[in-house]
Amino acid sequence: MVTPLTSTRTDVLKDSGSAALRRVQAQARYLFHSDEFAKLTNREPKSQAVQAALNRLVKQGRIVLAMKRVGKWLIVPPEQAHYGAPPVDWWLDDCLKDIEPHYYVALLSAAKHWGSAHYALQTTQVMISQARPSLNIGRLHIEFVAKRDIALTPTTRVRGSVAHLRVSTREATLLDLVRHQASVGGIEAVARITKDFSGTVTKKGLLEALNALGQVLAAQRLGFVFGHLGLSRYAEVVADWLTGKRRSLQWLEPATSQDAQAALLDERWNIRYTPEQEAIFQELT
Repeated sequence: MVTPLTSTRTDVLKDSGSAALRRVQAQARYLFHSDEFAKLTNREPKSQAVQAALNRLVKQGRIVLAMKRVGKWLIVPPEQAHYGAPPVDWWLDDCLKDIEPHYYVALLSAAKHWGSAHYALQTTQVMISQARPSLNIGRLHIEFVAKRDIALTPTTRVRGSVAHLRVSTREATLLDLVRHQASVGGIEAVARITKDFSGTVTKKGLLEALNALGQVLAAQRLGFVFGHLGLSRYAEVVADWLTGKRRSLQWLEPATSQDAQAALLDERWNIRYTPEQEAIFQELT
């Protein structure tokens, strides 16, 4: 005699978790909120039943917590199980657009997007409006960098393999790199990326980025980089922008040993630099 199959309410609820993940992925999404999961599984939001269901999926390796405080979770496809999370560009926009609407992929990560990838990067660098701890999800690492007046920064919305992302323009990326030299490998990294961008930076884009940032010191340093790489058409844009603005004497790299007697001086940009730094530019030109 064959015993008929039966489904208990517990079995149905367990299956509903898998169904919820499928419904999220059907929208080409890999991030969901715990309240959305509750609705999709007919459970009470913020209930123990919701948490228990989420915990079961975590133990199965099917989801991972992205942001605990705001209850955001990531679906981990089988092909991404080795990394413990889907690629950052699949879900970063969904993760940040409601809490950091003006976020953007920045610095070396933006440079890589625009085709300059001299340096092996184990992290994704993201600019946001206020300090926030880094995210470590599986083998992925996201470093947040705070920036005031972030909404002014020129960005572009690009389409990745799965989702959209906000990325700083090439010109804005260069100014950010100059300001955050210590986090990107120093002036050599800035110079190499600037050279890579030399055929694609536009005068209009550069002027927009300079106006948005509005920092004379960063402009002085970037003008120096353009000038010493022989990119006179860009150097002239920076020089025109600096006209009438007070330029204080600065070191090319803020961390440079303050040995003025051994330093070289570029009077046009009012920048001190070292013979070692000059050799870097000679190598690149």
